[in-house]
Amino acid sequence: MPTHEVFIELSSGTRVLVGTDLADVRAASEVATHWKGLAEHRPDELHETQPGSGVVVRGSSIVAIKAQHTPKQGPMAGVIKVPRDGSWL
Repeated sequence: MPTHEVFIELSSGTRVLVGTDLADVRAASEVATHWKGLAEHRPDELHETQPGSGVVVRGSSIVAIKAQHTPKQGPMAGVIKVPRDGSWL
C-alpha cells in the first residue's frame, strides 16, 4: 500500500518535506491543511517542518503546498525531483 508525503515550496524555490509516510489521502490532507493555516494565520512566526528536524521556515515564505503518493524507493529516495505528480493546494 503506497504511503503519502506532503512538502512545501518556499519563496526561495526550496522544497521541504513536512509530512512523510502518511497512511492515506486524509492524513496527507490534514498535514497540508495545517501548513496552509500556518501560512495564512501565522505568517510572521517561525515553524519547525518536522519535530526534531532543525529545519525552520517563516509562514510568509510558504508559496505552495503539495501532497502526493510517496515515490517508489530507489537509489535517489528522499531526493525531490522536478516535476513530481500530485495535487497542489
